[in-house]
Amino acid sequence: MKAGVMATRLSVLTRALPSRILVVDDDEQDRELITRRLTAAGFEVRHASHGQEALEVLDRQWYPLVITDWHMPVMDGLALTQELRARGSDDTYIIMLTMRDASNDFEQGYVAGVDDYLTKKVSDPELFARIYAAFNTLALRRSLREAQEAVMEQSVSIDAESGAFSHTELQGRLLSEIRRGQRYGRQLAVITLGARVEGAPPNDCVPDATTLKGVVQAIDATVRAHVDWIGRLESPVGAVFAVVLPEAGITEAPLVKERMMAALTRYAGSIPVPLAFSYGVAALERDGNDSAPVEAGEMLNVAEHCRGCPGHSGSEQLAAVQRSVATHAGIVCRHGYVVDSECVLKSPAAMRASQPFTAGSRATR
Repeated sequence: MKAGVMATRLSVLTRALPSRILVVDDDEQDRELITRRLTAAGFEVRHASHGQEALEVLDRQWYPLVITDWHMPVMDGLALTQELRARGSDDTYIIMLTMRDASNDFEQGYVAGVDDYLTKKVSDPELFARIYAAFNTLALRRSLREAQEAVMEQSVSIDAESGAFSHTELQGRLLSEIRRGQRYGRQLAVITLGARVEGAPPNDCVPDATTLKGVVQAIDATVRAHVDWIGRLESPVGAVFAVVLPEAGITEAPLVKERMMAALTRYAGSIPVPLAFSYGVAALERDGNDSAPVEAGEMLNVAEHCRGCPGHSGSEQLAAVQRSVATHAGIVCRHGYVVDSECVLKSPAAMRASQPFTAGSRATR
């Protein structure tokens, strides 16, 4: 393969990989010869006369590929390879380029950690083919590592049981939504939804993973795709989800809750597990972008106070109102949305509709 063609293919393949090569050889003539060959092919080449000097160069800058001789003063190529592998430098590809060609020499090199072993009699086409393979391998290693990191990140950000965002991801994403809403004076509402197995003891009332996934899918079908999203809260009793509604305010949240409740009612009626649901709402106060900052945990806490309120005057409602005022996160009863002295979220019709369901029949308390 011609050097120019190889360099072009390499630039496309490796993309973000720098085309830097470190040549380590104590023979000045050999060192200069290979440096000229590589430079002509479009590589950025640095050289060192022994292993210790190479380590100092690598401490200052990463080189994807190291081409090293074996016999050198101060530190030879084998010791250099062993030191790099001891440091965990698996993102540096090492080619041993030496005059030693006995079979046990090859074995020693690979045991030390070299990726490829060539003799100095190698032709230019063969050398450049091996260099191409080196950068190809590095690109594949990087892709694999990024894929593994993406899987790990995904496993952290998604709740495995339900498919909703995890509690940690919920907190971070909600804080971003709050900051955006306050900065630009936009509305933001959060509905917290509790789901539990009716009649089960507190420590055994969390629905199974299949049921939780069904709950999340039912919720997801009622909200705006790619705008609204669902996260799971940590809860000592049952399962609790937060449905985040950007650009929705305290007036829209009860309407969304009604659609959500209807979808969950249908879902609960299709499974044998009796489910009970509860709802709470919190929204940013409409004070413009000069309003006091609201934290994600505080907004969720207000919604949870609302969810625990029966919907009429009493200690629970007072606690919810006090929490709402203190944290600048509005709830429905503070904004006049009350029917016959009862919160629209907890009105008699809504309460009846939210009773637990069993397959084929509607249960009552």
